[in-house]
Amino acid sequence: MDNKVVIYKSKSKAFAFIIGSLLLVLAGWLFLQVPDKQVIGWSFIILSVLCLIFGIGTYFDRKPYIILTEKGIIEMSSIREEIEWDAILRVDDFYYRGLYFIRMLVERDYKPASVRPTWFHRFDRLYEKDGIKAIFMRIGYYEVNSIKLAGFMQKMIKADEERRIELLNNFRLYY
Repeated sequence: MDNKVVIYKSKSKAFAFIIGSLLLVLAGWLFLQVPDKQVIGWSFIILSVLCLIFGIGTYFDRKPYIILTEKGIIEMSSIREEIEWDAILRVDDFYYRGLYFIRMLVERDYKPASVRPTWFHRFDRLYEKDGIKAIFMRIGYYEVNSIKLAGFMQKMIKADEERRIELLNNFRLYY
């Protein structure tokens, strides 16, 4: 049996985004009814169309973004290579400028070709002093909470292989 958990983009968050964009269209239409507010009305409508396109694209996006296995984690948007649980030193959730991230700290020489520098340049320099490398995964539109996923990943790091299989099988029950 293939024990893995696949995490996709959230359909419920995409649906909320679509509803929000429809409300923006309504607000734009109401502003268009007032003669002095034409620019604001068209701005709302243009923004709502862009939000609607993003929401529909997210709703129908079914490619996997994070794959958790008993051996490690695969983050499909940037790394695309499995990072073994034994190589991860620490995992925690990270909130930066309105976005939720999972921060994984690995040894500096672990798979140097696949673990590229992040766009958090200040953090990279800070971690480099300690001989570790940080990997950041943005979690915002996925179907899991960043705090719960970080907790699950911490359990996977501490567990042996048998316990990891059990945790993977019970993932949907608790998270």
